[in-house]
Amino acid sequence: MKKIIKQVKSGLLNSLAFLLLITTTGAQAQEWTAEGNGKVIYPSGRSEALSFGFGYEKTFDTYQFKAGKAKMRTDEMPPNYILNTIINKEGLIYIGEFADGYFQSFELNIGGHYVAIKPRKDFNEEEPYKHLVVFIDDTSYLLDTTHPSLKFHFNESGIEKINGKGLIRDLSSHRR
Repeated sequence: MKKIIKQVKSGLLNSLAFLLLITTTGAQAQEWTAEGNGKVIYPSGRSEALSFGFGYEKTFDTYQFKAGKAKMRTDEMPPNYILNTIINKEGLIYIGEFADGYFQSFELNIGGHYVAIKPRKDFNEEEPYKHLVVFIDDTSYLLDTTHPSLKFHFNESGIEKINGKGLIRDLSSHRR
């Protein structure tokens, strides 16, 4: 009888260990990186290289989410990252993750996507953001506010899509 109980316990423990292995293996997210390279252009015309990307990587017994130079430990992959943008009275752009001050435009190729904010016409002091256009992949957008945001959505292999707030689809231009 003791032998039977011992075999049952052993079988249950093996089954439980196997179930835990499957559960923890399935619960772990896939590691990925989305490198980003581009440039920032300042009002003087000076151009500076831009290196900004995302990553979700295992470090020892935990995962780290990386956005640009910042890293943070996390139990699960964040669903998205919001890049806040400020347009000042002179129509210049500020994104804290990209530069220490205001700049005129930027473009970034990141994880198979393209994002940029560039001037499209002359600056109008009464509407400091209306001269800018936002490009996300093959679509262009006009700004509707001085505080637009770009939202990067993630899936298990990296950046799934990019959209934003304070943007209006630009119907005047059709990019391929």
